[in-house]
Amino acid sequence: MADAVLIIGATGTVGAATMDALRTAGAQPIAFTRDPERATALFGRRTPLRVGDLADEASVRAALEGVDAVLLCSGHGPAMREQQLTAIRAVEASDVSRVVKISGSPVSIKADSPASTGRDHHAVEEALRAIGRVNVAIRPNPFMQNFLEQAPAVAGGALPAPTGELRVSFVDARDIGRVAASTLLSTEPPEPVLELTGPEALTWSDVAAIMSDALGRSITEYPTPPDVLRQALLGMGRPEWLVEHMLELMAVLREPEAAQVTDTVEQITRQPATTLREFLADYNSAFARTTSTAPAAPSTIHAA
Repeated sequence: MADAVLIIGATGTVGAATMDALRTAGAQPIAFTRDPERATALFGRRTPLRVGDLADEASVRAALEGVDAVLLCSGHGPAMREQQLTAIRAVEASDVSRVVKISGSPVSIKADSPASTGRDHHAVEEALRAIGRVNVAIRPNPFMQNFLEQAPAVAGGALPAPTGELRVSFVDARDIGRVAASTLLSTEPPEPVLELTGPEALTWSDVAAIMSDALGRSITEYPTPPDVLRQALLGMGRPEWLVEHMLELMAVLREPEAAQVTDTVEQITRQPATTLREFLADYNSAFARTTSTAPAAPSTIHAA
């Protein structure tokens, strides 16, 4: 079991879920953060922090002093590949023995992936394997939490969706955090790649039906063609790289593999993966009716 665990990306969706799971397991993880005030607000004043930036290799090296295991997780963006490669160079110069990387959706991780983030994650995974440390790539399917971005639209009875019959096995980010925590703490040699999904593959029509039943009001799916979505997002001021990322992954999720269901969550955590219905029960208040019916983009195209 690792004595000191550093969480890179601690204030993000998966990083925070991993922090919670580690503390539930009795560990005291260290949060690596650029914003100590935010980290303290999230985790409390007793949580050990190491302040730094993935763009600054020296700060990452300093944060790794005395650390046994690392979670490597950072948000999507044009700098993601280089920032994570910076972290790997810092790990190579340290005494860290285990790195768990949060990667992208299994269907996207290829050297020649049509999704740029899939190519980026593939390159980072390869670099991580090359440094000779125990390493694990966790590849989760799109998060259920991304539906929270659509809460204003859902509150108004609409579920924006991609066109076509896409079927995806959405996974709860809290399950990803529990798998990451177990993998960081385990004394057993881990599998080098873990593909995580929820317990069922759903179309957006299925999601709308489950939401209608779980939230107690009618939610209607509204398919949006890619060109219409692109113009809408750009018109809302979303950066072009983010718009292209979303559209690329939407295309990748049309592959049948996006509907694959694995039992990895249950195998590692000994708890069943969270269903969408259970997720909606836990986050019911987030979808409460509001006066806002602002349009929202399909949010279930983010995976990590």
